[in-house]
Amino acid sequence: MVPKPSDEGPNLFVELRDRLGEALDLARELATDDLLSRLIAVFRHMPFQDRPVIIGILEREVAGRMLSRATEKAVGQETHVNPNARLYVRAHNSGIDMRIFDRDEMMIADVRAMRIAGLVRNVPQIYDVWKEALRDAVQQVDDETLGNAEQLLRDGLAAIAEARASAPVDTPAPVAVAAETPAPVDDATADTKAK
Repeated sequence: MVPKPSDEGPNLFVELRDRLGEALDLARELATDDLLSRLIAVFRHMPFQDRPVIIGILEREVAGRMLSRATEKAVGQETHVNPNARLYVRAHNSGIDMRIFDRDEMMIADVRAMRIAGLVRNVPQIYDVWKEALRDAVQQVDDETLGNAEQLLRDGLAAIAEARASAPVDTPAPVAVAAETPAPVDDATADTKAK
């Protein structure tokens, strides 16, 4: 019995052609879309264990955004991109090593910070970057954290004011005033004056 010719070969060829077409389209899109290239690069750098969670977050957020856009007029509510959104949260270890709070160590760290402040303050490029980073940093923390930072800054300013108030005032050195000495008088001049 002669086996019936199968159409599997042509079907495989069509499927391969379709796959190659999709790959070509993707390559063209990557070559012309910088944002897509950045997205893929970020995904490749992402830790493997984070990928499912972050992709799930993006899918949920984009679905919510698309739904919002479709119902904005009816509901009277809009959604907007939050440029300060964070996908990662910081967790602090509860175990605190008290050795880092040694008074002398803290004093040395404070001195270093003040000396580094001089470098930051006097190099315009560094100073501009520092101010920009600080503005971004204060947007990333809650009000309680900001309050703690404010209090520490007040304590620092008070310590500076106290140090300046207790420093000896530099008094200018007394200027030595030379006493007037009489001009030398010769005998002829003295006789003339006497007459």
